Amino acid sequence: MHKIIIIVTIFCLLSCSDKKTIHSEKLNVKTSEKFDLKRFNDNKKDSIYEYLLKDTIIKLYEEKNQYKKELITANQSFKSTFIYNKTTKLLVNQFCSFYGMPIGVWKSYDENGNLTSTKNYDEGFDFTVKNLIAMLKKELQIDLINDNNYQSLVINKSSYKRFYFINSDCYLIQISTTSGTRTIKIDGKTGEILHDETSFIIEDNF
Repeated sequence: MHKIIIIVTIFCLLSCSDKKTIHSEKLNVKTSEKFDLKRFNDNKKDSIYEYLLKDTIIKLYEEKNQYKKELITANQSFKSTFIYNKTTKLLVNQFCSFYGMPIGVWKSYDENGNLTSTKNYDEGFDFTVKNLIAMLKKELQIDLINDNNYQSLVINKSSYKRFYFINSDCYLIQISTTSGTRTIKIDGKTGEILHDETSFIIEDNF
């Protein structure tokens, strides 16, 4: 009898996963990740336990129907989230984001630890978020991690028409300051700067 041992994939905080295709697999419940209920109960305050591990903020939550763990790093720009079944304490969902933008492979499991669905949000984006951070800092002097001199920062994945009916993937970045909003589009495969424009706020003087 063959024993199938599948190790639950640990999130990489910078890229989560680079796999393009993942097939459903049977998880070994004995090795699948569980919510650390003892540690949570021993340290929680108002249903939350937060602590620092090296450069990562770890938050454990108790909600009405589930437990949650968040790993937050790089000045809170990257967040990995793990959702656990309240009864079995087994992992139900895991996903990763960069300033709220979905990245990496998002996964869902049933109550028995079976992988039921996956979605790869990096598919089509050969130019990774790590590449994006480095390029913007070097070419445009924009530090997505350490600069907080803006009112808001929004990053999304979008598409644009390259040749008539041919669409390509791109990053859409909007940085708002007191003087205006800068909109930047970066090709998701090559890292080419497709668009960089600032709309300034015009004040009326009466």
